Amino acid sequence: MSNIPRAYSYTDIERKEFDVLPFTGIWKDHQGEPERAGSIIIYGGSGHGKTTYGLQFMKYLCGFEKVFYNTPEEGMKASFRRNLKLNGLQYISDKYNFQSEFYDDMVKRLSQKRQPKIVFVDSVQYCFRGKRDTHYFDLIEKFPNTLFVWISQMQKNAPKGSVADAIMWDAQNVIRVQDFKAYIEKTRCGGNETMPYVISQEKANERELKLLKKG
Repeated sequence: MSNIPRAYSYTDIERKEFDVLPFTGIWKDHQGEPERAGSIIIYGGSGHGKTTYGLQFMKYLCGFEKVFYNTPEEGMKASFRRNLKLNGLQYISDKYNFQSEFYDDMVKRLSQKRQPKIVFVDSVQYCFRGKRDTHYFDLIEKFPNTLFVWISQMQKNAPKGSVADAIMWDAQNVIRVQDFKAYIEKTRCGGNETMPYVISQEKANERELKLLKKG
């Protein structure tokens, strides 16, 4: 008969030290204190500010350690450079690197030594093209000390596709972006589920005005 691991007690978990990101200020109020491993997912409709929010979040995380940004959806295009500049990422260019890679190439990269332990992927649908939700769980098991931040397209008011759905159920924080505001829909980190993070006050006001004009 195989040995069965000892069941833990409350005292065991009370004594355990967890590796969390010590967020402060607006980001702590918004997302709480995520662990340095696992997943965070950001989703929303096209043109609502998902990538801008992701880049603002990446800029903040660069204050803790180096970040890898995988952009298979947008790629090395003028629009991506514009987004980097609009969010001030040219001033911390030594704190991150980026590439446009699908799943298999990303796994090869992250398997090399001295790779960043915070990884952004924009988007789930492009990165996992031709893959299944089991590939997501394989990735998380292969890199247990990496924090993945996923940006997902939306379909029927939810992250689009089976892979994004699996990430949503597994994620520490689920963040819906709408009209340039980011709402915490689910949190395991003490995030603020009542007040949204404003991505761009100007664009949020413009979107609100358009909605008012439509009646």
